[in-house]
Amino acid sequence: MAKLKALVVDDIFANQFLLASMLEEMDCNIRTASNGREVFESLESEGIFDIIFMDIEMPVMNGIEATRKLKSDPKYRNIPVVALTAHNLEDFQSEFDNAGFNTVLEKPYTSEGIADVIAKLGL
Repeated sequence: MAKLKALVVDDIFANQFLLASMLEEMDCNIRTASNGREVFESLESEGIFDIIFMDIEMPVMNGIEATRKLKSDPKYRNIPVVALTAHNLEDFQSEFDNAGFNTVLEKPYTSEGIADVIAKLGL
């Protein structure tokens, strides 16, 4: 089975590093980006990812805007996008759904939570 190719998008390096480290322990191939605009740069340079873990609050282009743009593009709309958030899920669930996120991973996350999300998406 091929390694899962994942993109971790977060403007806070410590968060990027933590999630990337957990995914690497699960034998995933990881790339990182610091904002929504870099997602599209990564897609152009690296090709399609199997999954994108997208923080919500970021400069330049936030996770909501980036996910809407991804899901409106036929080239990228089938890539599962996981919202990474510390927001109260009840308050933001409809906004995440409307943006096109496939699911949400609440911060702080655990290896078990990440594995559950990947399994839930059938990856």
